[in-house]
Amino acid sequence: MNPLTLELINFRAIPYANIDLNDVTMAAICGRNGAGKSSGFTMAPRFALFGDVIEGVSMDDLVRRGTQEMAVTFTFEHQGSNYRAIRTRSLKGNGKSTLEFQQQIGTRWESKSAEKIKDTEAVIRNLLNLDDETFTASSMIMQGKANEFTSKSAGKRKEILQQILGLNIYDRLQEAARQKAAGLHLDIEEAKDKLAGLDERLKLKASKAELLESLNQETGAMKAFILSKENDLRQQEEKIRELQNKAEKAAELNKQINLISKEIAPFDIEKEGLVAKLGRAEKILSKESEILANTDEFYQVKEQITALEARWPEQERLSTELGHTGVSITNIKNEIVPLDHRIRNVQQLLQSRELFLAKAAEYTAATLQQKELEQLAERWDSIEKEILDVRANYNAEQTRINTTKSLLESEIRMLESKTSMLIDSNCIDDTKAACLFLSDAQDAKQVLIRKHEALNNIDLSKLTTLNKQITSLTEKQQEIGYDFAAHRALKVRIEELRPMAEEANQMQAKEELLVSLLEQSSRLNSQIEELTLKQINTQSELDTLREALAPLPALRRRLDILQPWANLKDQIGAAREAKQSSADRISAIDLELERKEESKEAIEEERALLLMETQGFDNALSELPIIQRELQQLRDRQHVLAEQIGGLKTELAALEKDEQDRLQLADELEPKAKKWSRFQTLIRAFGRDGIPALIIENAVPQLEHIANEILGKMSKGKHYIRFETQRELKSRDGVQETLDIMIGDWTSERPYETFSGGEQLRIDYAIRFALAELLAQRAGSKVEWLTIDEGLGSQDAEHRGLVLESIKAVADRFKKVLVITHIEEAQAVFEQQIFFENTDAGINVKVA
Repeated sequence: MNPLTLELINFRAIPYANIDLNDVTMAAICGRNGAGKSSGFTMAPRFALFGDVIEGVSMDDLVRRGTQEMAVTFTFEHQGSNYRAIRTRSLKGNGKSTLEFQQQIGTRWESKSAEKIKDTEAVIRNLLNLDDETFTASSMIMQGKANEFTSKSAGKRKEILQQILGLNIYDRLQEAARQKAAGLHLDIEEAKDKLAGLDERLKLKASKAELLESLNQETGAMKAFILSKENDLRQQEEKIRELQNKAEKAAELNKQINLISKEIAPFDIEKEGLVAKLGRAEKILSKESEILANTDEFYQVKEQITALEARWPEQERLSTELGHTGVSITNIKNEIVPLDHRIRNVQQLLQSRELFLAKAAEYTAATLQQKELEQLAERWDSIEKEILDVRANYNAEQTRINTTKSLLESEIRMLESKTSMLIDSNCIDDTKAACLFLSDAQDAKQVLIRKHEALNNIDLSKLTTLNKQITSLTEKQQEIGYDFAAHRALKVRIEELRPMAEEANQMQAKEELLVSLLEQSSRLNSQIEELTLKQINTQSELDTLREALAPLPALRRRLDILQPWANLKDQIGAAREAKQSSADRISAIDLELERKEESKEAIEEERALLLMETQGFDNALSELPIIQRELQQLRDRQHVLAEQIGGLKTELAALEKDEQDRLQLADELEPKAKKWSRFQTLIRAFGRDGIPALIIENAVPQLEHIANEILGKMSKGKHYIRFETQRELKSRDGVQETLDIMIGDWTSERPYETFSGGEQLRIDYAIRFALAELLAQRAGSKVEWLTIDEGLGSQDAEHRGLVLESIKAVADRFKKVLVITHIEEAQAVFEQQIFFENTDAGINVKVA
């Protein structure tokens, strides 16, 4: 697997970048912290291939702040074909992700995506034969995670190594063999169960034949019982029908009786109403003289009320007018209170006229002085801007000199570490050292002299010139004599005097305002006197009118008492007519009621006779279900016998077939058992103690060889690595599969975990480089690039040089080696560099 291009849109801090890696072999990734180096070369490929795999960072956090859409397109070559993974994330709505995986066929891209994202990720993992953990552990040394492989448990290390070696294919082969064996085992067990079941069922064949003969005899006797019971049922049903007809006729006569009773009820109700109407008419006629007297008094009282109510609007008018007058007086008084307050304020202000005029003169003088100080301030600020510009140039020059000095000092330290090897070589004349390693140290010794000269000859003249300019401008600024504190105090004093000066300019207007306010106050007091006199007169008229209207409530109450008597006057004539008509109608109703009662008594006698004849109906009706139930029980038994006979015939036919099936199952069972035994052998061979264990045992020496070659360069041959793949069990006999890391020197061996941090880091690098190279040498899961993220910061200058030399030593074993670092001396080692530059438009990525 070899990366070709990487396109990022709104990914973390990067608004847009299109990085072409086709011509890159070994390069340093450079740029400020936060520019997106790690995001672009470690997070982005993992995100594109495997999705949400970055611990502590959600997919939404990968979208650049302030934007809604993010996309990563990662193009790579694998096993002779080009592929690309395009993954997007949108924050709109509830959030949405997409993943498209394509293969280049000629000049076009053909989709290899599945319907769901997780299924497409499975397609990618199957193609690469890697998951994210193994991919990261073998091809990336992340920032602060150089021990990504060594820090794992011994068991986890072995799992990662198995994936790197492509041994997970044996897991799939073992699972396939297990499934085949499980299917055969299931078939065999099912066949055994069937044979046992068939044998058990065949034992019942003779008894079922005897039972069938017995049931056939019982069925013949049951038919005779059913015919007899059916005859009894027909006779009982005929008897019930005769009694039913008489009961229905009695019910019809009962309806006629009820109908006559309903016809009598309206006559009773009508008679009751007529009797009540007759009583009311007689009562009205008995009080005729009293009704006429009260009616005359009603009309007299009504005329008095009408006369008094005609004067009622006048009372309401006077009340309203009196209220309006009171409101007007109150409103005018409310206007006088703030008016008097304003008059007093203006009078007090005019008494301080001389003081305001003095402050106005002081304000004018201070304003003139302020203009002079502002002119001096402009000259001061102009020189201050020149000083700031010169100071910025001074700081830039100082930074350039410090950077140059730091670079030279870093190169000198690296060269001194190389030349120190001449002293340790034990050569009599180190200038004649012939080996390639010491020859490189000789070259470094010559370069070291030139670097010391360059360090001592750094030009400081521009710094001196800029410092003199700053001194000259500062003296010129002091000659102006501008006092910032006095200027600020004068501004404060002007703001204090401004309100008093404005008041002084308005004194003439204040005098005119006072005269106007006094006239307005006099006019309002006159209005109050007029309204008060009007209020007294209106109140007097209202009191007189109220006295005249005082009897009105008593007259209204009397009118209400007399109203019912006036209403009865109109009913006297109607009462005379109602008395005569009610008496006539009552006589007619009595005759009709007598006739209907006679008819009702005749029908009741006929109904009583029918009820006597149907007294045996309930007994006959209760016997019918008993006969029906007995008949149904006989028929149910006949049905059960038929079902049992049919079931027995079917069972006997099935038993005949079972005898044939048993012979066939016995013939098929033996070859399946032999085939199942073969699959058990394959399961053991594909297990971790089988073929995969042999492959790991053969691969571990290769991994040790590569790791020791690299570690020897970094430790000057002091340390070597040995892997233990098995460990004796403490609790019982036997061994446990493991992958322990043992580190040895000239004296002894001890576990990796007992070494110091710096020593562990070099061991980590050696093993990680070895894993990456081992992966590159294996077919099927070939990752041909190595990424190292900020892995040099914890090393001193000497060991940093050794690590860089080790990186260069393994570079020819990979198609691409990318090193992310902010250390300038490390960046200078690489001929190719990829720059992440901060611009106003975002992050600009340039390959040089």
